[in-house]
Amino acid sequence: MAKVVQITAENFETEVAQASETRAVAVLFSSAEYPDCAPYSQLLGALSTSMDFTLGVVSCDERENMQLIQAFRVRSVPEVHIVEKGQIADVIQGVLPEADLKKRLEKFFVSDEARFQAALEDAIAQKNFDQALPMLDEALAKTPDDKKLQLLWAKASLGMGDTEKAKSVLAKFTEADDQYREAKSLLELLDFHAEAAKKDIQGKEAIVYHEACKLACSEDFESALQAFLNLYVEAPEWNDGAAKKAMLTLFGVLGPKHELTWKYRAKLNTMMFI
Repeated sequence: MAKVVQITAENFETEVAQASETRAVAVLFSSAEYPDCAPYSQLLGALSTSMDFTLGVVSCDERENMQLIQAFRVRSVPEVHIVEKGQIADVIQGVLPEADLKKRLEKFFVSDEARFQAALEDAIAQKNFDQALPMLDEALAKTPDDKKLQLLWAKASLGMGDTEKAKSVLAKFTEADDQYREAKSLLELLDFHAEAAKKDIQGKEAIVYHEACKLACSEDFESALQAFLNLYVEAPEWNDGAAKKAMLTLFGVLGPKHELTWKYRAKLNTMMFI
């Protein structure tokens, strides 16, 4: 639970050493003689609330704290030491801009934004799209240009079957965006939804391709990849190599490091060069 504690030699063992065994503790060494310390302490106090961590403050103006100052080898103030499992895991020297400070702290503590996004990603992973969409609508009303939220919104809309809304959002991503590759892959996945919606499919290969697209739409990617691979083995040139193109699209959706990408790219390469 978030709290700010004045640390002394008497309470260091319980408030820092023991507490850090279950969750990291941030220890700020500060002095009233340096004007940067007071606002920095206020900023860290606010972050301790939003990121839910304990901030221990050691006053370097108190002579009785000299043993702690020497033990931590404090060189200047303000200086923040992250204590994890009784050991110093990181040292943040001097005054950092809020964004940089938050990034350093996020290695050990979770921000409200990160916690909210994790909840959204979990809801989408569990296919609770009707739960995720209202949360995303509310978040995007506050930060409409947030690309991470836009991508999650497109995923939720796609899960709800609203391909046109998803397409309108995904099409706005540019190569300058960190999420561009994933957005582009999801945009390509829309073709599977269009194929899956078709009726009265005729022809053996077309039926196999149609069923594989339906598997991809339901995110049964391994079954979809296997079906596309089987089709490629049977009819590699069918519909201008549609089976191979579909597999490459799914590799893009899954990402280069996904185990299914590695597994089926190897299988595809083997079949291509036999």
